[in-house]
Amino acid sequence: MAKEIKKNTLLSWSKGGAEIIAKVEEILDQVGEQAIESVQIIGAASEAISFGDVTGDAHLAFKNLATPYGKLTVAQKALYTSQVDYDAKNTVYVGTSNPVTAANAEHKLTPGGGAGPFISALAWYGIRDTNDVNLLVVAIEV
Repeated sequence: MAKEIKKNTLLSWSKGGAEIIAKVEEILDQVGEQAIESVQIIGAASEAISFGDVTGDAHLAFKNLATPYGKLTVAQKALYTSQVDYDAKNTVYVGTSNPVTAANAEHKLTPGGGAGPFISALAWYGIRDTNDVNLLVVAIEV
């Protein structure tokens, strides 16, 4: 049996009863051997994102595992002045520049937000805004 990679992407929009939906489903044969799923704590200094033994081009996905503001308890929300304050302090930036900054990052991931799947060579870096953030990292060799 071939090693298969399944990619599903859904983008939707709705307003006033109008709707746009773009859905892409792909099944790809994997040529490489390696894949990884990990959680990396992203801190205050730009740091390399680890992909384990995955090398070269890979299907990548990132997700900020901080709890979205709407799912916080009242006590947790009380620690912040607003959702904007919470989101800003729990944002992680990922990009291919080293050091990565809020200004040069390809992706700004607010709590619960993600990027991917996409194909990229592996040289990614992360930095958090104020609070350390758990970043879900998925990489599957092409």
